[in-house]
Amino acid sequence: MSTIYDFIFLLFSIIYLPYLIARRKWHSKFRTRFGIFSEKFKDAISSQDNIWIHAVSVGEVLAIVNLIRLIKQKYPNHRVVLSTVTKTGYAVAVSQIKQADQIIFAPLDFSWIVKRYIRQLRPKIYIVTETEIWPNLFLRLNKERIPIIVINGRISPKSFRGYSAFKFLIKPALDCVAVFCMQSHRDAESLRGLGVGNKKITVTGNMKFDEVPEEIPLNTPWLSISPGNLLWIAGSTHPGEEAIVLKILKNLSSEFQHLRLLIAPRHIERSKEVLELIKHYGMTPITLSKIQNTRPIQHDEVILVDTIGQLRSFYALSKIVFLGKSLTMKGGHNIIEPAFFGNTVLVGPHMDNFHDILDIFLQNQAVIQIQNEIELESKMIDLLRHPENLVHIGQSAKKVVLNQGGATERILSFIGQILKNDIITRPAHEKNDL
Repeated sequence: MSTIYDFIFLLFSIIYLPYLIARRKWHSKFRTRFGIFSEKFKDAISSQDNIWIHAVSVGEVLAIVNLIRLIKQKYPNHRVVLSTVTKTGYAVAVSQIKQADQIIFAPLDFSWIVKRYIRQLRPKIYIVTETEIWPNLFLRLNKERIPIIVINGRISPKSFRGYSAFKFLIKPALDCVAVFCMQSHRDAESLRGLGVGNKKITVTGNMKFDEVPEEIPLNTPWLSISPGNLLWIAGSTHPGEEAIVLKILKNLSSEFQHLRLLIAPRHIERSKEVLELIKHYGMTPITLSKIQNTRPIQHDEVILVDTIGQLRSFYALSKIVFLGKSLTMKGGHNIIEPAFFGNTVLVGPHMDNFHDILDIFLQNQAVIQIQNEIELESKMIDLLRHPENLVHIGQSAKKVVLNQGGATERILSFIGQILKNDIITRPAHEKNDL
């Protein structure tokens, strides 16, 4: 199977390479994805037993902050090696996860590269978040008798359709996993539909409900929202969504002069594009990276977040949030963080990647889902004219978050069982329980 996977990944790499260069995703540490490490790194990871944890990007990295802290407390003699794929994920990991002993980029999924990685890391266990499947890596880990545990697992309807179409390629990799800790019963059922046996599947809940801090240090001393003013955040926005919220702000500005807008594009490399949009709508952009003087934000100014890792701080200051990648694009973003701070959260119709989280909030009337920009403007007007509804929905949202915790501790228990060999792992070809 490795030969087939190598060929498929090679074709993908040839297609992806021009995009990688065009989007400036090639970087100085990219060579480590080929398993090329410094002697200093190799010496460091050889000194202790390694727990290898993989989180592909920002959302997954933030979801495991508390887990890594607990692992280091419970297993102080083990070294945590955290791998990620994206530059933004790596940057957030470096700034947010101080307990990780090493932070690296994940290997390219060629058989000879993953073999080199594993021989250098020699992990006791491989922990991967959210059902991210790397066939060659899984096969090699399994051959080396290194247990694999999937945590916070989820399978979106789109992913399930894709996996089902290539089940014959995905199934051998899934067979290598010792335990799947899934977010919901729906995700568990999807996994069964891909041929995974019940013995390997458990529903532990969503760790993202545990990753909410009680207090947030605000690293924005210059930001001043005057008493009586209301901060509206458009968070993790994608192309087309910034224009929509700016148009709505312009339409609402005469009646609601106390409204202030902060836009945080999901990809900060789009900051210049969004800055020009703000000017186009006749407003003054205030970029987070350049402002230094403390002063109140005026009604004709729009705050633009052009730095990484600070959006969470602003949620503590706002009362109403629109989450992007849900109106003009598909996928959605995580409701939990803004909800924890008592925000009324509005999302578009395209929340495929967070359908189970969305369902929980909808069942508790703790989120507002709109279908288009007309509805978004209408709901904004209604909430601003009836601020008591804003408070009520925000309180319900925070209550949902507080009531859904505990997944991290349940997952930690399974990790402990594997490290103690209470969950026996054998090469996939020796298993016959499916």
